[in-house]
Amino acid sequence: MRTLTQLISILVISMFIVFITTFFLQQNMLNDNKVQHANIPNKSSKVAKYNNKDNTIKLEGYVVSVDDARFNNIKPLLNALGIEIHQHVPHAYDSEVVLKAIEEFPLGWDLDIKIRGKCMSNRMAFFDLVHNFANDKNAKNTSWRLIFEDDADLHPSLKPSQAQKAIQEGLILAADDGALFMGVCMPVNCTEHRTLTDSSIVAGKCTGICAHALAFTKWKAKIIASLIDELLEPGNMHRTQNFDEMLQFYSVEHKILALGLNLKSPIPDVYEHYGLFFQNRGKFPSFINEGLQL
Repeated sequence: MRTLTQLISILVISMFIVFITTFFLQQNMLNDNKVQHANIPNKSSKVAKYNNKDNTIKLEGYVVSVDDARFNNIKPLLNALGIEIHQHVPHAYDSEVVLKAIEEFPLGWDLDIKIRGKCMSNRMAFFDLVHNFANDKNAKNTSWRLIFEDDADLHPSLKPSQAQKAIQEGLILAADDGALFMGVCMPVNCTEHRTLTDSSIVAGKCTGICAHALAFTKWKAKIIASLIDELLEPGNMHRTQNFDEMLQFYSVEHKILALGLNLKSPIPDVYEHYGLFFQNRGKFPSFINEGLQL
């Protein structure tokens, strides 16, 4: 009997030891798991941060305008879209610097000097903006800059809040390309059509012309600046005095994302103009359009 009692005691003690050991091992495993899970990023918090309004892309833009009244008309609209906007005043069409540029760039046909001067002044303004951005030491390579002409206006079917969201999404979609049409004329060969999030706005990559509503990254501005210098070389078969034609030439091989391909301009006398922004020539007649449609 004594031997059986001893065996039972030994068995009970052994079972107790196993229980205690197992308990502490489980506690250690739980603690290890807590540490590991604490080091895993919280995906939901990342999504919340990404969607936070404070994390929208900072927008800075310029309006090419010699007329303060026209600039002051568009400025409140662009400010309402979250764009920090500045006025870029072109050279006067009859200034010495413009007349000299005209002499150095013969067209080969007659054109009224007033119209020619305004075309050249417009081109020089866009060249300055592109080169200045490309050489801006305070701007990051991935930062964006928006450029508008002073007759640009928001499509009447859009609310400012819709346009603001569309621009933000467009800049994200165009990040790898570095260029964006917010308004485009005569878009052709468009591909990669898509409808923007939470809207009926259609976007696609196109070859196009017009420069009334554009956006570039700094790294793309460097490429465009080099293209401008190349296309201004005498003897270049694609040489032109117009910035929007240079942009069209570039977009033949490097299509540019255009926003609002389903939003046609409400102005009846313009041909194939689409986008978030249209040229409101009903409210602001084109100076150049006096004798030359651009």
